[in-house]
Amino acid sequence: MFSTSDSTYLSQNEWYITYEKIRTAFDWDILGYSSEERPLLYKKLGNGPRSICIWAGMHGNETTGIFMLLALVELFQKKQLDLAEFTLHVLPVANPDAYVRYSRRNGIGIDLNRDFRAFQTIESAKLIGWIKMHEPELCFNLHDQRTIFHTDGIPAFTSLLVPSAEKSRAVTPLRKKTMVRLSNALVSMNTDLAGVGRYTDEFYPTAIGDYLMANGLPNILIESGVAVGDFNRKKARAFGLNLILKTLNAGYEGGSEPYDALPLNENGLLELVFTNVLYAHMRVDVAIKRIQYVNGHAMGLLYVVDDLGDLASRPRMKEVDGTSIGLTQPLQIDKPVTGVFGDYLFEEGQLISQG
Repeated sequence: MFSTSDSTYLSQNEWYITYEKIRTAFDWDILGYSSEERPLLYKKLGNGPRSICIWAGMHGNETTGIFMLLALVELFQKKQLDLAEFTLHVLPVANPDAYVRYSRRNGIGIDLNRDFRAFQTIESAKLIGWIKMHEPELCFNLHDQRTIFHTDGIPAFTSLLVPSAEKSRAVTPLRKKTMVRLSNALVSMNTDLAGVGRYTDEFYPTAIGDYLMANGLPNILIESGVAVGDFNRKKARAFGLNLILKTLNAGYEGGSEPYDALPLNENGLLELVFTNVLYAHMRVDVAIKRIQYVNGHAMGLLYVVDDLGDLASRPRMKEVDGTSIGLTQPLQIDKPVTGVFGDYLFEEGQLISQG
C-alpha cells in the first residue's frame, strides 16, 4: 500500500497544476488533439498480456484522478510497481480544453460524459476508440464528486460504482463479476472504509461507464471527494491509487458483499455552519462553502453563502456557535460572503483571518 509520502503527486497540497506542467512532467505519447488543438496525452505502463485502461479529467474541474494517474506514472518510472502481468494504458486528461478553463464542459460547451451515444466531440470519439483498440479486461473511470455527498453524516471521500448496463439496473453477469473483483480488492486493502460510499447506479445511456457496460466492457467508477480537513483530497488520491492496484490482482472468487455493504451516497452535507446567528432581526443558521477557481495561471478559493435559515437537520463538517454573532451585511445564496463571523473575517469571498 502506498501512502501520500510515496509520490510527489499524492503529497503536494496543490489541487490543480497547469496543463503545460502535466505535458512536460513525463515523456507522453499523443493520442490526437482536442477541438482546440491541445494534445491528448497518454502513456503505456508495462508489457503484460492483460490490458487495463484508466482515464481521468473528463470534466476539467475534477482533478483528483489526474493526480492519481501522475502518481501511477511516477511510481512506475521509479520501478516501485510490479506490472508483470499487465499493460496499463493511462490517459490523464481526457478533456484538456475543459481542464485549462477548470470547467465541466469542453471548448464547444459539451459535457463529454453525456456524449457517449452521439459521439459529437473529438474528445469522446478519441477516448472510445482508444479504449476499444486496447480491448481491456477492465477500465477505471476517475471523477470527483461534490462536497455535498456523505455517508451517515461522514464526508464521502470516495464513492464507487460498477455501472448499470440497462435502465432496469439489473445485476447482469458482467456487473456481478466486476462487483466481486472490486469486493476482493476492498477486502485486500485491509483498511477502514468509513467515508467510502456507493454511487447511484441510475442508468445514464450517454455516460461512458454505462455505455461501456452495455457494450460488454467492464468498468469501475471512482468518485473522489473530500475528508474533514482535507479539501485537497489527498486521502482520496492515495485510496484511489491503492484500490486500482489492488483490483488488478483481485480474483473473481466469492461474493460481492463488501461492495454491496458500502452505504449509498447521501447528499446535503454542509461545509461550515454558523448556528443561531442574529441576522435581519432573526436567529438563523448560515452555511458557508468553498469554491475553487482557476483564472489563467491564477488559482484560489472563494467563500460563498451556501444556505441560510433553519439548517439543524443538515449534517455538516464543522459547526461554530454563532450566538454572539450579529450580521449587518446582506447575505445572498451562492454569492461571495462579507462579514465578521466571530473569529472568522470574510471580505468579498476571501477568508482574511480565522482566530
